[in-house]
Amino acid sequence: MFSSRRRLYARRAVLSAAMGLILAGTAAAPAHSESVRDQQWFLDAMKAEQMWRTSTGKGVTVAVIDTGVNSDHPDLVGRVLPGKDMATTERGDERTDYDGHGTRMAGFIAGTGTRAGGHGAFGLAPGAKVLPVRLPRVEKIDPAVADEVFARAMATAIRYATDQGAEVINTGFGRGPAAQPVRDSLLPGVKLT
Repeated sequence: MFSSRRRLYARRAVLSAAMGLILAGTAAAPAHSESVRDQQWFLDAMKAEQMWRTSTGKGVTVAVIDTGVNSDHPDLVGRVLPGKDMATTERGDERTDYDGHGTRMAGFIAGTGTRAGGHGAFGLAPGAKVLPVRLPRVEKIDPAVADEVFARAMATAIRYATDQGAEVINTGFGRGPAAQPVRDSLLPGVKLT
């Protein structure tokens, strides 16, 4: 009996190993996403489909204070308003992104998914309009004055955005603690974090 039980276990082990090799050889290639939407995990995490039943952001202006927003991006066509260019040393204007960051942020906000026949990127508020405000590229400026230049530009950008009726303001920049006194004096009562 002892040897028959051993043979049974041995057969099962061989059978399991053989099945594993067979299945490994016939396993399908990893699945690739059919669209950019399939890769946008944050839409699921934020329950975007449920949110869009209540609002898509239509009628809301969101200021994107950043590196500019590429108004020709297929997922942003018709979403980008004229704005303000404060990056006077860079080519183009507020609808030209010198780094790509502002366009990505605008896509997370108001992407319509129209690129590639409806397989593009969606934002959380695809009905919103984007007001681009392009800040100067401070890494090209002397570090001794960069924080002050940045803080002054940010204060001007926030004031401009509110004057233009932006209901939401997105900023994607951060500067060091040396900018805090300048920010406090330029934007009394406004806490930037």
